[in-house]
Amino acid sequence: MRYLIINADGYGFTEGITRAIEKCVNFGTVKSISVNVNFPFVMALSQFVKIHPELSVGCHLNPVVGKPVLPVTKVPSLVNETGEFFYKNFSKHFLLGKINKKELRSELLAQIEKTRRLAGETFSHIDFHMGLHRLPGLYPIFLDVVKLSGVGRIRTHRYLEGLESPSYKWRHLQYVFEKPARPLKYLWNILLRWKAKQIGLAMPDYWVGISNMTTVPGKISVEMYQKMISHLPNGFSEFVVHPGYADQDLQKYSSYIQKREEELNVLTDQRLKDFLSKSDVRLSGYRDIPLCKKK
Repeated sequence: MRYLIINADGYGFTEGITRAIEKCVNFGTVKSISVNVNFPFVMALSQFVKIHPELSVGCHLNPVVGKPVLPVTKVPSLVNETGEFFYKNFSKHFLLGKINKKELRSELLAQIEKTRRLAGETFSHIDFHMGLHRLPGLYPIFLDVVKLSGVGRIRTHRYLEGLESPSYKWRHLQYVFEKPARPLKYLWNILLRWKAKQIGLAMPDYWVGISNMTTVPGKISVEMYQKMISHLPNGFSEFVVHPGYADQDLQKYSSYIQKREEELNVLTDQRLKDFLSKSDVRLSGYRDIPLCKKK
């Protein structure tokens, strides 16, 4: 059986992203979202999940952009002189030991608990902004807070790129070896997945993608999405999407702007919805992934 989780990242990040994700959920192509609880627009979530109690809601852990959930006096090493996270300099500050790990852990736990309060029974999984939890030294903290949360599900580190190609397995190998650092990152991801499984965390079987989707014109299209869906492997596959309307807040906090509207247009295209309904792929959410049995 083939299951597809189309997970929209960034609910609450800006008003435009929140509105776009709600449109996709209402349209019926998105059943799973990840939320940035350190932004004010996330407060709409508690009412939205009442309308969509079937939704899967994840905590998109974010000590990178915006302001912390905790008072800045409790997490001084995480913020700059304006009280905001270090954004593009987060990785540098963390790797140089300038971020206090206890403060970071406290902020991550606070974000998880705020997600739980807003999402209620729809709270389903935890992931991380820009995938930066995979930094050396940060992953143990990530696993620790996930385990304490009891949610039991995280995003997978098993990538499968190039599914738009009929020879997707070959295209995936090409992707892995296109750049010198990628094989090492691929092996690092395998190790991280193994560590997560060792403590009983459930994950999708694959994180799937369209090669060069955000950089090559024409890759964000109904046709490309259809090709990718046709080539999905058995099991649970997650396709991460970032629909949004461009607004001033987005321009402040992200370099990925205009293409969000392209993604939104595809995700709300009736041709995609019809294709999904006629295929043997079951559109799913994180809550459909069985939890691992406790050891």
